[in-house]
Amino acid sequence: MKVLTKKPITKYKNYIEEWYENHTLIPTSKKDTCKYEKGMMISISNNKCTYETLYPTFKEVYISIIKALKGKDHNISKWDVRTLKGCWEKKNGDRIVLPSREELLRVIVNQTPIMLAGIHNYKKDDIRSRGKEYCHTHFYIYNIHHHLPSNNIELKDMEDKIERHLQRYTKIPKRLQGIIRLTEVGIGEYKYTEKVSPTELYDYLKSPITNPHGNNLINYISKNRHSPSIQYPLTTIYLNKKL
Repeated sequence: MKVLTKKPITKYKNYIEEWYENHTLIPTSKKDTCKYEKGMMISISNNKCTYETLYPTFKEVYISIIKALKGKDHNISKWDVRTLKGCWEKKNGDRIVLPSREELLRVIVNQTPIMLAGIHNYKKDDIRSRGKEYCHTHFYIYNIHHHLPSNNIELKDMEDKIERHLQRYTKIPKRLQGIIRLTEVGIGEYKYTEKVSPTELYDYLKSPITNPHGNNLINYISKNRHSPSIQYPLTTIYLNKKL
């Protein structure tokens, strides 16, 4: 009898990565990492707003960002924008609702921006709360880097353009510095904890359900830390067609 001298090699396939690789165009040259490759966070210090006034604007916020990226004449219908709203109570479902893993990968391959929206209360002693527990918004946008210029000066201009398109949602007549803030994801506090890639995005967005204590941006957006008794549902928004 022949005795085996080597251990048999067992190789497990990652079918998610395999599908993504088979449906993605391979770049002809290696590019440097884009500034917003792991996503962009947009924070808006809304004025005198509540959940009831903010949630209905989320689809319009998404469309405004697309218009900033592609131009005001770009044809986009609100009927082409899909909105998935989470549940208030756990017994009715999760606070975050996502498309299937396969559908999310399709959206990623199409280079279509995907947005997660969350609402926080201001601190009760914050003047912006005005004793009425007013709220502000945070948005996480993935895939936006595909539509941003690589030149630093042009990128600054585009960031400014996005802010101008979002100004009306602040409910402040005059544009003020710091009211809208665009932040690169995966730097600073979250430099080593933001595990974001096309094949990991689904699990990353699911963090509030599967890894609620993880130190990442999605969990930050999901937690209304100034009024912990009120945890607002999260909203997922994306375009149904290729941008």
